[in-house]
Amino acid sequence: MVVKNGVVHAAGPVGDGEPDFDTWLSQQLQFSEPHLDDEGFCERVMAELPPVPAKRAERRATRYQYAAVVLASAIVCWQFPLREVLVAAAEQSISLYSLVGLGILGSLVAMTGGIMAARR
Repeated sequence: MVVKNGVVHAAGPVGDGEPDFDTWLSQQLQFSEPHLDDEGFCERVMAELPPVPAKRAERRATRYQYAAVVLASAIVCWQFPLREVLVAAAEQSISLYSLVGLGILGSLVAMTGGIMAARR
């Protein structure tokens, strides 16, 4: 390793000619620069920032979101004509595997929609 002007250069073919990053980083962290006095600017900016929301408020918001999802799911299940679907399936001799497959597919579509909506 060769150091020129505070930059480490490889003396030989080490890692495709790249300097040793660990050595360079340790040398850079050893430099001490003089403190610049900002006349209290940083403290004034920090004092003007809004307070960090409490963890309690975040948990409360999450609980309300979960409650809304459970309530909406309960309303959909309550309105879903499960009995009529089962009777129609029995009359038309739809296989149980296709019904399970449709249920899984519907669940995946609903979960994907929920995930996409949550990321917005």
